[in-house]
Amino acid sequence: MNIDTSDRRQLEQSSNVLLLAPLTPTGNRTCLELLASTTSPDEANVAAVTYTPPPETWISDWKTHIDRLPAELAFIHANTVDTDDEETAGIPPGVSVSRVDPNQPMDIIAPLSERLTRWKGNGNRTMVSVQTLTILLEYVDFDTAFRYLHILTHRVQAADAIGFYHMDPEIHDEETINTLKSLFDAVVEVSDDGEKWSVTETYGDQRATSDHAQSHDTDVSVPDSETGLVASIRDSLTGVFSGASEPEPVGADAGTVPPDLDDSDSADATDESGPDSGVEGLPEEAMLTDEDRIRELLTQYGGRMKQADVTEETDWSKSTVSRKLSKMEEKGLITRVQVGRGNLVFLSGYEPETAKSPFEQGGTD
Repeated sequence: MNIDTSDRRQLEQSSNVLLLAPLTPTGNRTCLELLASTTSPDEANVAAVTYTPPPETWISDWKTHIDRLPAELAFIHANTVDTDDEETAGIPPGVSVSRVDPNQPMDIIAPLSERLTRWKGNGNRTMVSVQTLTILLEYVDFDTAFRYLHILTHRVQAADAIGFYHMDPEIHDEETINTLKSLFDAVVEVSDDGEKWSVTETYGDQRATSDHAQSHDTDVSVPDSETGLVASIRDSLTGVFSGASEPEPVGADAGTVPPDLDDSDSADATDESGPDSGVEGLPEEAMLTDEDRIRELLTQYGGRMKQADVTEETDWSKSTVSRKLSKMEEKGLITRVQVGRGNLVFLSGYEPETAKSPFEQGGTD
């Protein structure tokens, strides 16, 4: 994978990157190439969180596609299958392997944090590779995975590292993927054949994408055995988010005070004719209260959006948006979750259950 200057700069400025690639040898190779393309192996610390493929396989694949191993390498292997001496023979001296229960993803945090602390200040760029979120979601429910990833991404950011998280987009429904995207700064998408990829920025502007797709050679074929694995995982994940409730409809008796003339959240005047639909179904702003405008925006964004995007879409100041959202939160209309460098705003009925945990506290920008 050859990353051009603009995309490499975008990735280097990110703390956590979601890689959407097939759960095939081609997709696994893409994970390794992304690490090597972002930082030269000679200057890289890599902490790899692995599930089904053991560390020995990861090392073998790296040597096949990349050649020399990273300067520092450590594994957290989430698998309960015992390994014998013959299998561990492929691990070079100095490469540590911590083994954890895949059903307890929080157990990954401690050994990973220890490794990140040990590497701090050694002059290399630290990267965390998680392969894969698709397998993670086979072991735990979505709420547990979201909570774990929320903590993990914060830990990676605090260590000034870059985290890369592999996920197969064909196995998960769109709502699951979009909700997880909120945890990341950027998304790298790869085609099934591995020949085309693109980088999308998710923080600050969900719609800001690089306007090109780049090609690179591939000679890795996908064996038929992969089909059975993908099918079994897809079956195990059927029904994720199937019970999400629908948002409350915006009423027809909304106020008429334009938001750019009155900074309050209430309006006394009403229009008996109801709001008329504007561009892309958005009602005329003058027919909506400020709270209704925010709820309409959240509905258009699938029930959740970043607080920074609310500010951009409404042209209100950050403090005004923060004040309005605080009032809506007090009324139970929305829930805010601190994610990375900002807040994620959920419309009531769309927030993950973990948004109410002690780890997920709303705040102001």
